[in-house]
Amino acid sequence: MTLMKITRHILFLLIVSGLLGQIEQEKKPKTFLFGLIKIKSNSPYEKGAWIDKWIHAREFALPVYFAPIEVRYGFGFNGKTSGSVALLNKNSATDDPDKMEYEDDVEPLSQSYENIWGSSMEVDVGLINIPYYLVGTSWMNVMTGLTYRSSSIFYGTELPSEAWGEINTNWSDTAYFSPKMSEYLLTTHFQYQPFSDWFINFRYSYGLASTLFYTQDRDVWDESLTGSGTSAAGSIGFRYILDPGKENRFTVGLDFRYSYTKIHTINDLADITPISQFDLVNYGLYFTLSAFYGGDNTIGDKAKKHYYRKEYVSARNQFREFLSENPSHANRHRAEYYIKDSEYKIPYAIMDEGIVLDKKSQTQKALDKYMYARSLVKNDTLILNTLNKRINQIALLWMFEAENILNDSRYVEAYSLVKHVAEFSKHGEKEIRRFKSWVVLGEGKRYQSAGFIGKAMGKYAEALGMNPDLIYEVKSLQYRAGIQMAKLAKEADEFEEIQLAIYSLEYARELSGGIGTRNEKLLVDLKNKLKSLSDYKSRIIIEQKMNIARAEQLNARNKKLKIGLTIPQVQDLLGEPHEKILGNRGLNPDEQLWIYFVNQGSLHLSFHQFQLFKIEEL
Repeated sequence: MTLMKITRHILFLLIVSGLLGQIEQEKKPKTFLFGLIKIKSNSPYEKGAWIDKWIHAREFALPVYFAPIEVRYGFGFNGKTSGSVALLNKNSATDDPDKMEYEDDVEPLSQSYENIWGSSMEVDVGLINIPYYLVGTSWMNVMTGLTYRSSSIFYGTELPSEAWGEINTNWSDTAYFSPKMSEYLLTTHFQYQPFSDWFINFRYSYGLASTLFYTQDRDVWDESLTGSGTSAAGSIGFRYILDPGKENRFTVGLDFRYSYTKIHTINDLADITPISQFDLVNYGLYFTLSAFYGGDNTIGDKAKKHYYRKEYVSARNQFREFLSENPSHANRHRAEYYIKDSEYKIPYAIMDEGIVLDKKSQTQKALDKYMYARSLVKNDTLILNTLNKRINQIALLWMFEAENILNDSRYVEAYSLVKHVAEFSKHGEKEIRRFKSWVVLGEGKRYQSAGFIGKAMGKYAEALGMNPDLIYEVKSLQYRAGIQMAKLAKEADEFEEIQLAIYSLEYARELSGGIGTRNEKLLVDLKNKLKSLSDYKSRIIIEQKMNIARAEQLNARNKKLKIGLTIPQVQDLLGEPHEKILGNRGLNPDEQLWIYFVNQGSLHLSFHQFQLFKIEEL
């Protein structure tokens, strides 16, 4: 091995050892409490996965657009609350006498705990998602419709009729205060749905109320005495969806409701009560049944699951499909963000897959991942430099392996490995001519072993033209060929064989200092034979001139080469290449590298989709 080769190998080992030291090592888990608690720093989920699961899980779902009906039935009390939540008891719900006003200074109405409880039923009808119908989108389901509510008291309190009768005899009839309400409201629901099976419902209503509030026997109400006013109510609750997979869905739920009804107008033509107005503050708990249409999950919801599982390629593709199907969705800007972020992270994910394969010594599969990741990088020099370094490392390692294979005289195997490296690295492109020369040299050795000395010498000359460093190897082989030809020279009767025999004998004499008397006489005889073949030299001269003319013609055609030519056009100019390398280890004809060996260099033509896109002279 020459000094230059030894120096090259030493430099190569130094470079590779430095590059291998830059490979990121696996992160160790964080430890707490002297190592008793370990937390892995690499999570299988994307950062923010839990926040998204609990807050934004259905941000790409379709809005609910229509709820035909919702029915609520429940229990509550009219009054006020007292005490604390921690000490709930009978006194936590009490009457609020300040909410009632009278015409005169009379004894106020007093209600006991059992007199303030009652029940009610509400029906919401025709709830539609107005924002969805107006602008075609809805960030939150905002359902608006009409509500009818009726309520009554279980056990109304008896009026202080005797005390009131002392002031006005018309007020002395025995009766019970038991408001029986009818309300007509405009209602809006705000639905927040973090999961597919249930949602939280916020509700607000405002409208008109009318009431009958006197009854003689708690069964029949006095219709000559009525009241009217306004009513406002709010509630919060949850709904569980019974059949989330169907188009029309039903829910059951539970609501906590608060309402404030102000009866400010009393119609009392017979003047049977001193009550001039009263307010009812109601707290209640209601069971609900409802039906609605819409709210389906979309492919955007599936895409986000892929995103948070770090499956960025699937996420990006499904988000694109989501935008094409829902161009006016309220959260389309979020989908665009996920697409952009996925495209940024896809190379990192693919690189991670390559690192895993690298650690398993599956270098080819790892390289494919690195190359694919590099093709997807957009404006990110950090990962681009990292990928380029690792790809360069693999190229250097394989070139070093090719050198070892070459030293074992496995020329074709070494050349095939270098051709593969040439598909993705300059290291292979620069060395492909040298490795090709050894393949040609190996062909010459096989010809020589089989006795085809003429063909062997042709191969040696071709190999030497590609790689001048082979001079000593070629001369050694030529010397051995000369000795071999000396044995066959007597039978030489072809021009090439005679000339080769003479050259071999003279060269053998030059190297060894003598070839013996018998071979010297044979050399004289061969030269005499060659004298009668002077026309052979003429043919050699003509052939040399033709070669020169062909080289000049090739150079002239090279000047006509330009980017964009098709493969047939290049073939018309230069003919078939000396070497043709297909992409993906010979499986992808869309990517080709053509190599022409010219003088002491080589011409490299790169094709993509059968068109020339790069010209290099090495």
